[in-house]
Amino acid sequence: MGGVLAQLDAADFADPEGSAEVTESRMTNKLLIVAFSIQAVSFLLVVYEFVGSVSGIWWRRPSWQVHETIEVLSVLGLLIGFAMSAWLLRKTMNRNRKIEEQLKVAADSFQAVLEEKFETWKLSKAEKDVALMIIKGFSVAEIAEIRQKSEGTIKAQNSSIYQKSGLAGRVQFVSYFLEELTAKI
Repeated sequence: MGGVLAQLDAADFADPEGSAEVTESRMTNKLLIVAFSIQAVSFLLVVYEFVGSVSGIWWRRPSWQVHETIEVLSVLGLLIGFAMSAWLLRKTMNRNRKIEEQLKVAADSFQAVLEEKFETWKLSKAEKDVALMIIKGFSVAEIAEIRQKSEGTIKAQNSSIYQKSGLAGRVQFVSYFLEELTAKI
């Protein structure tokens, strides 16, 4: 049984490109748990100290050394937890910024593929607009409303787009670009 679990864990890291990211994500999650735990313990120490001081009820009355030690550990724990949380927040924000940049590059690349195919197929300006709306998932009625044309005109443009592209219809047309988008995945 342990061997199967070890294989499953090893399978998580089988992709050389994704393994560093997966490991980093797991490490970040563990650090978040540590930071939260430190803050929780520190909070409990502060509450224990506060309740004992205000109510005068102690499980055991601590000496002043224990009292001061609890306060110092509470403050240190909160500072460490705060520092770790701030570091992890900054790291997460940087990672999100990088992902947004990568997404922009991918979107720009996809836009270039669309434009190249539309030019290759010699689509008119109107057909390019309709083709883009088809890819975005708009219905014939929605495209007609947006373009302020009749549904018949949009259907004729759809037929022309499919004929020029050599694709059989809407599903095949969208699938073609979906395949282009996911070809390297």
